[in-house]
Amino acid sequence: MAGAFDQFRIRRMAEADLDPLLVIEQYSFPTPWKRSMYESDIDANRHARFFVIETKDQHELVGYIGSWFIYDEAHIGTIATKQEFRGRRIAEQLIAYTAFQGIQEGIAYIVLEVRVSNEAAITLYERLGFTQVGLRKRYYTDTQEDALLMTCRDMEGMARRLDIEEVPDER
Repeated sequence: MAGAFDQFRIRRMAEADLDPLLVIEQYSFPTPWKRSMYESDIDANRHARFFVIETKDQHELVGYIGSWFIYDEAHIGTIATKQEFRGRRIAEQLIAYTAFQGIQEGIAYIVLEVRVSNEAAITLYERLGFTQVGLRKRYYTDTQEDALLMTCRDMEGMARRLDIEEVPDER
């Protein structure tokens, strides 16, 4: 798969990615995850599917996604793009890759929560085929903000958006 993303590649997240990832995390979220949260998922959680997208030439980490595959559901828990790479479909490629991986593992749909105030993310998710299916009151403990619960059942359609090279899993 190649095209507009010839300069990027997606691969499984590793502990060596955590320093640059946590910088993106700090700038992306009011209450960032701690290093230990990532470490426990990438090291010991058999349900975790955490991926990074990086430039091919400099191996610069420009985005990441963290999800859990449980039964037939992929639950996206975190996704972020480095500020200077926003608006370049990085998040779309990460979600498409998660769908692609999910299909390989029998996943039927993707679910996620998003802050009701995050209009840019909501617009992106709706453009990608997610629909609003519920509201989680006071979901975000830092601000007591509500979260929209969104889901996408068109896994094949989502996976077809993938336009990037993957790196085989080296584990």
